[in-house]
Amino acid sequence: MIEPPHPEPKRILGAPADHKNCRLVETLYKTKIPETTAWVDHFFELTLGEETIDGKPRYFVRETHCRWDAVAQYIVRVQYTLSPRGGFPTIEEAHERYKQQRMARAQRGFVHCYAPNYEAPTYHRRYVRIEIAPPARPEEKN
Repeated sequence: MIEPPHPEPKRILGAPADHKNCRLVETLYKTKIPETTAWVDHFFELTLGEETIDGKPRYFVRETHCRWDAVAQYIVRVQYTLSPRGGFPTIEEAHERYKQQRMARAQRGFVHCYAPNYEAPTYHRRYVRIEIAPPARPEEKN
């Protein structure tokens, strides 16, 4: 049986208040204004969620690879779990894995990030452009 979320969820880096079992949700795109096109358009959804296992909270990072199927007129979704079996024991460990995957996707061009803004009266999405540090240059030898 899944227990309800804790009454006072822990917040990380402006994450929204607990929305069901999900602590953090972001959708990553290659374009700032996502549009469906005639070609297959890919995007990724990253989530950090909490589940109760054996009476203890455990934290899971999941990534859903999504693509628009123009012929069928719907989004095809394939989800992967990026957590160890049984989840992470702490939210900090799960958040670190989440940040690693977010940066890996940004380095592949998915730098436009949208997240639900549960604190806004209209629930509009919040936009952030993920900044990527330039690669370190090897020191030049004389």
